[in-house]
Amino acid sequence: MPDTLALLRGSAFLGGLALLALAERRWPRRALSVSRLRRWPSNLGIVLLSTLLLRLLLPLGAVGVAAYAATRGVGLLNVTSLPFWLDAMLGFVALDFAIYVQHRLFHRVPLLWRLHRMHHADLDLDVTSGGRFHPLEIVLSMLIKMLVVA
Repeated sequence: MPDTLALLRGSAFLGGLALLALAERRWPRRALSVSRLRRWPSNLGIVLLSTLLLRLLLPLGAVGVAAYAATRGVGLLNVTSLPFWLDAMLGFVALDFAIYVQHRLFHRVPLLWRLHRMHHADLDLDVTSGGRFHPLEIVLSMLIKMLVVA
């Protein structure tokens, strides 16, 4: 199952990337200052490095934490008797809010900004800019998500 999930996630990522890249090429908002050929290898290389780092350091990620919490009956949503759809909605809102707060902190705390500014330092803005995060920021972000999931 983990190989199937990795294949599904990878396919969704590459499919979405290709679709958005084609849309950007067809309907550009502005001319690029640096060619895709120069920027994309580094931006996509950062995504690959971050993905490998997460797989090595936190192989089960937030899904593993959720499964562990469910089997132990711990966590707010595991001790309530709400319908699944409401649990899912509350979980989505909680994770989304946590990511918002995390993003604000990464802009305000100088040490965290040093990591996050890599995302904002891209010379152009395109589909690959969304994955251009410092690998340590990705690890910290996953740890925060795991905490929220627990």
